[in-house]
Amino acid sequence: MENLKDRFIVSERIDEKQVTGFIERSLAFCRVTTSGGVIIDENRLSNLEKVKISLVARFLANKLDSNISPEVNGDELSSYLMIQKDQVMARLKDAKDEKFATRAGKGVYSANPFRIEEFLSALENKYKVRKAVGKKDR
Repeated sequence: MENLKDRFIVSERIDEKQVTGFIERSLAFCRVTTSGGVIIDENRLSNLEKVKISLVARFLANKLDSNISPEVNGDELSSYLMIQKDQVMARLKDAKDEKFATRAGKGVYSANPFRIEEFLSALENKYKVRKAVGKKDR
């Protein structure tokens, strides 16, 4: 029963090794300013992908600096991504419907940590970005 429990009931937290790997992989697509702003470095991303990577970036930035909130609202995303707020809100709803994002309050969302790995892998495959973990660019 204990073995079954360990496999079935999982921690809601991601460990430091996972965070490090996710940050290294996210660097191919974005960065975060000291004030929590998200800078998208990959201009081929769709609006939904931009919103999702922004949610991931804020979540991960919070793991490095607790002064940066893991949550983000539509106004912030619209400003960072230079996408109209109604479009951002529609994409946030899409992300929530896909269980990628969780709603923390009215118009405020954060990334679902259990979906980050799958999302980053999909981006890397789609945009032919190799995983940066443990590899140096040549």
